[in-house]
Amino acid sequence: MASIKDVAALAGVHRSTVSRIINGEGTFRSDTKRKVEQAMTDLNYRPSAIARSLATASSNMTGLLVTYYTGGFFGQMMEQVQAELDQHNKFLITAQGHHSAEGEREAIRRFHALRCEGYVLNSRHLSDDELRALAQEPTPFVLLDRVVEGLEPRCITFDHPLAAKLAVEHLIQQGHRNIGCISGPLSRTSSHLRLQGYKEALQQADIRFEPALCVEGDYGRKSGYLAAKQLYRSAPAMTALFSCSEEMTLGALQYFHEQSVILPQQLSLISFDSIELCDALYPQVSSVHFPISQMAQTAVELLMCQINQKECVITQHFLPELRLRGSVSKQAVPIA
Repeated sequence: MASIKDVAALAGVHRSTVSRIINGEGTFRSDTKRKVEQAMTDLNYRPSAIARSLATASSNMTGLLVTYYTGGFFGQMMEQVQAELDQHNKFLITAQGHHSAEGEREAIRRFHALRCEGYVLNSRHLSDDELRALAQEPTPFVLLDRVVEGLEPRCITFDHPLAAKLAVEHLIQQGHRNIGCISGPLSRTSSHLRLQGYKEALQQADIRFEPALCVEGDYGRKSGYLAAKQLYRSAPAMTALFSCSEEMTLGALQYFHEQSVILPQQLSLISFDSIELCDALYPQVSSVHFPISQMAQTAVELLMCQINQKECVITQHFLPELRLRGSVSKQAVPIA
């Protein structure tokens, strides 16, 4: 494997000259720079990211904190962050929070140890006070899908209550009044906000909230299956269902298919959707779209502005989009 010494020898310059050209330091004659670049090409030399970080006091790396790596939602988030960082010639380092505040702290400590220039944090467990304290440190960060009082310029947010409200209002407009809900884990702020929107839509339509029609899931497919099973048995008058994630929707659909429940003739279904999975299901499922890809892209743009200390005029608050497909019909007969 070629070294910086080999490049210098082939180009006929000192090693420090090669190093400074690689790191963009100083001004050199065009023919000197051209000889170094040609030598690097001929030797297939690739600068070491670690060596560059030591030379420039910058790792050229960005940290991304996620809850876990599995699932389309987080895959879409990571893919978009990587794509946007590629445009800035930055490296991506990812870490899982492992569903705990300590896991998230450890991830941030790892980013710091690797000298990341900045972080995109999809933090679910760190307290607002802890994030405000982190903001006093020199390394910039952006919060993705979270708002913290006092850190609003760092936050990329989504209107979760409005999204849920739009979904349930659509069901009500089709004549449904016995509307079930599979919520996310109520330990998460986003789940509370979605449940809040569900309840607001019912209240504004003078429909009483029935706890028996609401089952808590964990955003995973299995929990959607089990929640559908519980609702099928305990809420026979239910004619419509609102699912708070596409993974839970998949699980619910599996259970209803096993029970030969025909959608939308016997049950109308509407879902949250962040990765456009609902468009690929059968029947295609109506949804409110959660634009995590655009939000992740914007988070990187905002972070780059912070790192480069530039003004950044971008949309930081995103609104839902109602996408109507084939899973909702006028009020049907109860499922059981």
